Amino acid sequence: MRNFKIALFAVAALLINFSLRAQNADLILKAVAGNMDKISRFEADAVIKVDVDFISIKDHKMKVKFESPDKFTFDVEGLALLPKKGLQMDYLQLLKTKFTAIDVGEEVIGSCKTRIIKVIPEAEDSDVILAQLWIDPELSRIMKMKTYTRKSGSYVIDFEYNNKFRPLPDVTTVNFDISNMTFPTKAMNEIMTKGIQMPDSTPKKAKVTVLYTNYKIVNK
Repeated sequence: MRNFKIALFAVAALLINFSLRAQNADLILKAVAGNMDKISRFEADAVIKVDVDFISIKDHKMKVKFESPDKFTFDVEGLALLPKKGLQMDYLQLLKTKFTAIDVGEEVIGSCKTRIIKVIPEAEDSDVILAQLWIDPELSRIMKMKTYTRKSGSYVIDFEYNNKFRPLPDVTTVNFDISNMTFPTKAMNEIMTKGIQMPDSTPKKAKVTVLYTNYKIVNK
C-alpha cells in the first residue's frame, strides 16, 4: 500500500508539473502574440542572401509587406527552392492557430536567457507538425525557431534585433536541408538559369539570410 501511495503521489506531481509548464508556455506565447497584435501593418526593404552548396545566386532586393491579421507579401520569384514559410515570418500565423504548448526549459542565446517552448498545432491539415521556439521572456519576442513540416522538411530560423523595443527582426537566418525538399522540374530549371552550377556538387545544405531595413510600422 505504501508503494502504491508513493507511485500515486509521483504521478500526481508529474501531472501538476506538466500542467504548470503548459500554463507557463501559454502565458509566454500569449505575450509574444500580444506584442505582434499591436501592429496593424508594416512594410520594409529586404535583401535576401542565399548560400547554397551547389549553386551561386545573386542577392535579391524586394519589399516586404504585412497587414494584420495574416496577410503577408514576400515576392520570392525566381527563388523556388527556398522554404517560403520560413521567410514569411510563419510564426505570425502559427500563434493565431489552436495549438498545444509546453515549456521544456531554458537556453542562453548570446546574452539572452530564453525559454524553450514546443508548439504542436491542433489542426489535422496543418503543414507544420511541430515548432520549437526559443523566446526572450522579458521582451516577448522569438530568438530562434525550429519548424518541422510535412512538405518542406525542417528548417531553423535565427532572429537578430537591433531595436530593443521592436518585435520585428532586423536579420533572420534560415538554415535548411535541400535534400528533404521536393521541387518541380520546371522550378529547378528556373533556378539553374538564375545562378552558376558548381562542379562536382550536389544539393545538400542551404542558408538564407534576410536583412530588413527602413521599417514603416503602423500600430493599432
